Amino acid sequence: MKINWLPLAAAVAFAAGSVSASAVDFHGYFRAGAQLNAVGGEVYCIGSGADGHKVGRLGDECDTYAELALSQNVYDKADSKFDVYTLLAYGSRESLDYDPITRPIDAQGNSWQGVGGEGPWGGQRTSIREAWARYSTPEGYSIWAGKRFYQRKDIHIMDFYYLNNAGYGAGIENIDVGNGSLSFAVIKWANDGGEAVINNYPDGDKDDIEPLNRNVYKLDARWNGINLGALGALDASAIYALPAISDHQRERLSDTGRANTANSGALITLDLGSNFGSTINVNNHFITQWGNNGFAYVGAYKNGAGDNYTPDVDANGIRLIDWGTLDWGSNFDLGYSLFWSHLDSGKNHGVKGDAWTYTRSGWEYSIVLRPEYKWTEYTRTTLELGYSEMKKTDWVSPKDNPDLYKITLAQQFTPGKGFWSRPAIRFYVSYLSGDQVAHSNKYYAAYDGNWQAGKMFRDAQNGHSYQFTFGTQVEAWW
Repeated sequence: MKINWLPLAAAVAFAAGSVSASAVDFHGYFRAGAQLNAVGGEVYCIGSGADGHKVGRLGDECDTYAELALSQNVYDKADSKFDVYTLLAYGSRESLDYDPITRPIDAQGNSWQGVGGEGPWGGQRTSIREAWARYSTPEGYSIWAGKRFYQRKDIHIMDFYYLNNAGYGAGIENIDVGNGSLSFAVIKWANDGGEAVINNYPDGDKDDIEPLNRNVYKLDARWNGINLGALGALDASAIYALPAISDHQRERLSDTGRANTANSGALITLDLGSNFGSTINVNNHFITQWGNNGFAYVGAYKNGAGDNYTPDVDANGIRLIDWGTLDWGSNFDLGYSLFWSHLDSGKNHGVKGDAWTYTRSGWEYSIVLRPEYKWTEYTRTTLELGYSEMKKTDWVSPKDNPDLYKITLAQQFTPGKGFWSRPAIRFYVSYLSGDQVAHSNKYYAAYDGNWQAGKMFRDAQNGHSYQFTFGTQVEAWW
């Protein structure tokens, strides 16, 4: 049978002419490098991609991480647009025992280091971090649904997200209200609430395990771009978390705190962005945050505020942050971050089960400075200085308040002089010390049957309370 393709070709041509779509947009991020401990053996990093880097990330990244994003405009007609977004992430594990809180060390392995398994040939992680779609209306606002990074805010030199309500949800964005725009969303968070054993047979020969996750739904409201004149522009956000706990969960897991803690909580963020100066140009952000109950961890150095909602109750936290960049002419610039927080754990903190925030009340602060001088269009020398101190609680420390400090010197090669120019190829030396590593609860180890805080770190440094490393790294985004 002979097929007449002409009508079909005409229909396809008509559809293509009436609904245009752009080519696939490919962008991403990655970092990878190699480190050498001056005394040999393991390289310890006090920070990680999950925790952030309280004394700066330069020379303190013991992992490989990559994000590969694909997006496309699939419909564009009469000022109505539909776009789809995906993002695949890959990361090397950040410890030898899959617990970055316990042993955050260099666990990068061989050139073919696969997902799953252990050792230098395995242990890697992959995740689809984003899969969502957006409908942009002729009126200027948009509607979205799926899994995404939602209007995140970060301090790059610390890899620290001070606002990160990411996950599964839906919302409406960028409603113009004259002075700024409004956005509303609902995003889900789930805690591992434990398991309940159900006896299927009277004789108890067989049991079923019933998972009981603690689902939390976060109501997110933003008012971005509020013009305050000479002061700059203010972004304001409020997130209210509502755990959805069933009677069945309360009954089955009455003695388990995480699964049946139904206390709601709030997180308030005010972010004032300003730009001033001519000869010396400063781009600055001043942030105030307050959170209670499951958001109280903002009172400590905890990454990703707004993402996790812990089972903590009767707790409050506050933090103040000032960060930005300073450009002085074409050859000198500075990245900086000043961080202070205070946590009030409350008298009932942790009584319902394992708490996620620090089981103490107290303050914590950090200062990070990253000055750099550009020798040519493609070469620069960068110095990063970081210092942190926190109130002594359950630390085994010779000082009242354990500290942490890092000094890193790097020679970098970049395509241009801008502070944000990437890719950056780096060669560095770094010095790390302080009670938060040398006498840290993260590095407990036993000696003659007695457990000692920080002993694991000191043993790795041949008994020294500091670490001296050499390394190379590439960081890129596009």
